[in-house]
Amino acid sequence: MALLASIAVSAVPPGVKLRRTWPQRLMLSVGVVLVGCAFVASGALLYVDNKTSQIQHISLSNVLTGRPDADVSRDPINVLLVGVDSADGLDPDDPVRSERDANGVSGMRSDTIMVMRIMPEEGRVALVSFPRDLWVEIAATGRSEKINAAMYYGGPQALIDTIWRNYGIPLDHYAQVDFAQFEKLVDVVGGVKVYFDAAARDQYTGLDVAEPGCVNLSGPQALAYARSRYYEYYDEEAGRWVSDPTADLGRISRQQDFIKRALGRAVVKGIRNPFTLNQLVNTGLQAVVLDDGLSTMDLIALGTKFRNFEPDRLETYALPVFLDSVGDASVVRIIDDEAEPILDLFRGRRPEEFGPAEVAIRVLNGTGRSFEGRTTGEALAGVGFDLAAVGDAAVQNVTRSRIRFAPKQRAGAELLVRYLAAGAVLVEDPTATDGLVELTTGVDYSGVLPTPLPATTTTVGPGPSPATASTFAVTTTTRYGVVPGTGHAAAGCR
Repeated sequence: MALLASIAVSAVPPGVKLRRTWPQRLMLSVGVVLVGCAFVASGALLYVDNKTSQIQHISLSNVLTGRPDADVSRDPINVLLVGVDSADGLDPDDPVRSERDANGVSGMRSDTIMVMRIMPEEGRVALVSFPRDLWVEIAATGRSEKINAAMYYGGPQALIDTIWRNYGIPLDHYAQVDFAQFEKLVDVVGGVKVYFDAAARDQYTGLDVAEPGCVNLSGPQALAYARSRYYEYYDEEAGRWVSDPTADLGRISRQQDFIKRALGRAVVKGIRNPFTLNQLVNTGLQAVVLDDGLSTMDLIALGTKFRNFEPDRLETYALPVFLDSVGDASVVRIIDDEAEPILDLFRGRRPEEFGPAEVAIRVLNGTGRSFEGRTTGEALAGVGFDLAAVGDAAVQNVTRSRIRFAPKQRAGAELLVRYLAAGAVLVEDPTATDGLVELTTGVDYSGVLPTPLPATTTTVGPGPSPATASTFAVTTTTRYGVVPGTGHAAAGCR
């Protein structure tokens, strides 16, 4: 979050005449947070080129796992966003430094890890956060640790390789921001407003919100809020402080909410004020490090493509995880089945690329009609499905065809139903463990289509009035932990 809100905005030089639409001329940087704007005239373009060329770069061209020839104005790309927290760069009285010193933590750690997917042709930007306590195999070490240790072992290269090895997400670009500059950027836009429905604090980061209401967080308090892993709120009825037990998971939820607020604040306070913009970019230049493959013209191309992008359209995802322990360490692990649709989005795997050959099926004759199981199986094999078995259902005279599947096989079941002329009821069965998607034909069965129907809606059962669900839809996952003002009428305070 601090990372996203830290990647800066460019300014328009004094004397450059702007058209009426210049406030919308936003350049979407590798952090979605505005890296430049208002380059509608040649003078402004030269100014943007001059400013962005001052950003620090790190040589990672031979390390990044994405497409080196990607056209950022057209092709989907993934950007690894890393907020680093070096003990050496923290103030001596910073509560976070005190905590790290007490725990013997030194060197640079990736305190915030996100992958942002930019989809220019669709006008979409999606963001997924990786919990810092996520237990993974660290690339090139032969050992498993929390993911935030990768930077300590091998810098950006180790983190890039670790994400690729564990999750198969290709990374086209890299952006790194130090927390030390974050609070300065927040102060430049006059703070960021957050609605607190109760007093809040974090004694480890220094967060201290004494009264509920719409609070304008200044730089230091915004940073304390963004870092908060030991968030507490005051329960008036109980007369005591209550802790958010989700630690880093709750912090991710608050960070993602804060990102949109910070972006909105930058648009309102910064984009319309060239002086403020200049302050933002000058501060941001001190904070941002980009990979050497991301050029000034790439940033300008992104800005042109996303000139009308609104902060509220940013899609945010939280990986589904469960708590675990390794020795004395508390860790989290991904719930694989639930995480796959989210990870597939960032892998660039679109629904239409998921083919029948990847779906192993069993076909059962549920009507008693001669050879229906075999002929249906052969027809499905003919369009590409992996036919593993055919047979007769235990119950005959089935009225409605149905497809039974394990939770992790939903994508395959939803693809299979699109090949059936009369459709079928989808029945999710957690007890199904043989890896097969099972079709039982019913009286309504009327054949196999040569090509699948469009991915719109499918029927999910069992039950006489099954609900409908969008095929292959990926939605923002459930938030973890406490996010101030969630659902409150005044939560949108700006």
